Amino acid sequence: MNCIRLVNQEHRLEADESRWTRELVWIDENTQLQPVCARALNAWITHCGGETEVTFVSGWRSYAQQRTIMTDTENERGWDYAHQFVAEVRASEHHTGLAIDLGIAGKDQDLICPDFSGPLADRMRECADQFGFIFRYPKHKTEITGISEEPWHYRYVGLPHAQIIADHDWVLEEYAAFLKAYTQARPYLYDDGQRRWQLWTQPLGETLPPTENTAVESSQLDESTCLFVKALDPEPMLEGRDRAWVELDGIALRHNLTVLRKAMTPYQEIMAVLKANAYGHGLEPTADFLSRQGVRHFAVATVEEAKVIRAVNPTAEILILGYVPPQRAAEVSRLRLSLTLTSYDQACQLDQTGFAIDAHLPVDTGMHRLGEAAEDLDAIVRYYSLSHLRITGLYSHLYEADNLDAEAVAHTQAQIDRFFHVADALKERGIDPGRLHLQGSYGFLNYPELRCDLVRFGIALFGCVAPFRSRMELDLRPVASVHTRIAALRSLRKGEGAGYNHAWTAPCDTTVAILSIGYSDGLFRSSSFQGVEVLIHGQRRPLIGAMCMDQCLVDLGTLPAAIGEEVVVIGIQGSESISALEVAEKNETIVPETLSMLRGRMPRILV
Repeated sequence: MNCIRLVNQEHRLEADESRWTRELVWIDENTQLQPVCARALNAWITHCGGETEVTFVSGWRSYAQQRTIMTDTENERGWDYAHQFVAEVRASEHHTGLAIDLGIAGKDQDLICPDFSGPLADRMRECADQFGFIFRYPKHKTEITGISEEPWHYRYVGLPHAQIIADHDWVLEEYAAFLKAYTQARPYLYDDGQRRWQLWTQPLGETLPPTENTAVESSQLDESTCLFVKALDPEPMLEGRDRAWVELDGIALRHNLTVLRKAMTPYQEIMAVLKANAYGHGLEPTADFLSRQGVRHFAVATVEEAKVIRAVNPTAEILILGYVPPQRAAEVSRLRLSLTLTSYDQACQLDQTGFAIDAHLPVDTGMHRLGEAAEDLDAIVRYYSLSHLRITGLYSHLYEADNLDAEAVAHTQAQIDRFFHVADALKERGIDPGRLHLQGSYGFLNYPELRCDLVRFGIALFGCVAPFRSRMELDLRPVASVHTRIAALRSLRKGEGAGYNHAWTAPCDTTVAILSIGYSDGLFRSSSFQGVEVLIHGQRRPLIGAMCMDQCLVDLGTLPAAIGEEVVVIGIQGSESISALEVAEKNETIVPETLSMLRGRMPRILV
């Protein structure tokens, strides 16, 4: 991401704004930022203890929005005021999605001059550079920036740039001028106490000179200059990232939650389906994160899963979708869990325990899995007369909602008709069916018009829906990425075998990397024979041979690599990416199975 771009009256952005809009994420229902900025902002606010106090007044703005703000401010407050605090179109940092105007909850949230003052604001300013942010418009630099002091406005430039700017008490204009002048003769070296960095500039469009294997990042400094940054030391290894781990992108999860909420009607609520360890994402961190984002309804498969959610959210409404025997009635009642009534016999046994229990009633609309047949209304009605069970929900499941063939659509529509016929018939008999929920992820994406109270989102929350299976095009982002490290390197000559039974033979002299992840971590044992690849230095390399329990092998060819280097199994590295959908299709399975197979021994790390 081009985080260091200088934007002001003299250095305006290009006429085409699309390059700044492709990766934007929602950080609340009204504010968008670039992912790298959003992630750093979240860490900064959390570090300062401002999760409940800091509000987002303005983030990314389109050219059209900026034009409207300028015009409105000129009309309402005068030309002088407007040009003192509002940048012109293409001269505003807000167009980049790397600038944020902050406010304090309960204070004036004026769009042009919000109130961001007090002890929390002071704490955040003191450590902003540690998280890649700069106080963009200080009072004593107005003549340089052309903008009056804005205590609420921060710009993300990343590391080490924010630290260098803070060390010298510069603004971005001064930093850009220094880099262009200083690095014409020699690179600039900077030591932040943990890592050393080398920075230099070149005219935009010139070829990067030969460098060592260490990765070099490039950014456009202004309309004529490119800035190159090279880390001379490796990034410190963070806790939990030693062997194999799963990273959870909290910014992507919040973005997906916002996108789905915007697509729903105001009276609908999300029921987050977190069975199978939250589809492999980690039940506890996922439930905790979603609870803090205001999700009130959850669905799981077992009592044990429900207990994990109850521990992090004492007030959540939690539905167990699987069978629960009557012997656990006391525990279910004490934990205030809702049960699925899988049969009338089970319902009667639960009722006879005498414990007050809430339950949801499934209706068999064609899947023939759980519930009474939709056509047998009398069989359904009898559940509502049980003494100790309170039916608070009625639901069914669309078994072909992800299939858009004409025949499948007809089957789904028949299910929909049967379900609502049951709900309406109950109401006609004076029975409140409870909250209605019929759609899962694909049920909503392909049939969003259904009048249900709850929508059961599972895989959509985690950004892993297949676009060819969905009518609705929503910008959902993958949340989980899987990482490992190179444990060893082996040089093989042409014809030598590797791994169990020498299932792979080197076609030429090559280097094999042994990765510290295997089928006991959740990788499919057949992956090596299905064309599955991993990312090393941003390049795809194939898995080879028979996968081991704790390791697997990769043919590096001539790609240089070192022991301890990070490898991406699912996710993004450099400009390349490998999605869970790609891995699933190569293994001839589906994304939910692929992710749910990820074992608990791999730490889940929220980033």
